[in-house]
Amino acid sequence: MMIRLILKRTAVAFLFLFMTTSQTFAQEMETAVVNLTETLNLTEKQVAQVQTLMVQYRAKLDGVLLKHEGEEEPDVAEMIGEVRDVRDAYRKDLQEILSKEQYEGYLAAIDSVLTDMFNDLAEIRLMDVQSEVGLSDDQLVSLIPIVSKGLKSTVQLLFENAGGRLSVPKKIKLSKNVKKIEKERRAGMETILTPDQMVLYDAFKEEQKANRKKK
Repeated sequence: MMIRLILKRTAVAFLFLFMTTSQTFAQEMETAVVNLTETLNLTEKQVAQVQTLMVQYRAKLDGVLLKHEGEEEPDVAEMIGEVRDVRDAYRKDLQEILSKEQYEGYLAAIDSVLTDMFNDLAEIRLMDVQSEVGLSDDQLVSLIPIVSKGLKSTVQLLFENAGGRLSVPKKIKLSKNVKKIEKERRAGMETILTPDQMVLYDAFKEEQKANRKKK
């Protein structure tokens, strides 16, 4: 039950990560290819191959997202699992195009983009908390990397484990890992917030939880 709840809560972040309009994708692909060419020192042949692969990847990704778009309550775990399969196939093909060093550079570039995205998401969430908890601007800035790391770790963990049925041992392990991420995030927050602010923060989170149950 807890894993399903967390999957629902991370669905927005997941969709934000993968969904763009076709027009936006065309612009983003052009920018991505330019950046990858400069970062990885791609040859002209590699550039053409990567462009073709990106278009194919986008088409397959659109197919998965459109499949679930009309569903009133889509199975988030199933959707994430299908997207992960598309991503894995894309990366396998990409490894055939890039050298080992170039592929490692690609993974590092993707990780950097994800970190920036989750930093932005963390800042947005913290802005909602700021007035309720009485965060100073300095505290908010200090909390961003802590909250961002927790969000990123949770989404990536669930992304890698979504889809299909998990065995009981795997469910237990996944639950423990999620709890570990939450414990580390909270420990980081406690180094920045005062005890009184932590009390206010916990009350705010409980209120949010109650509001979600009413919907």
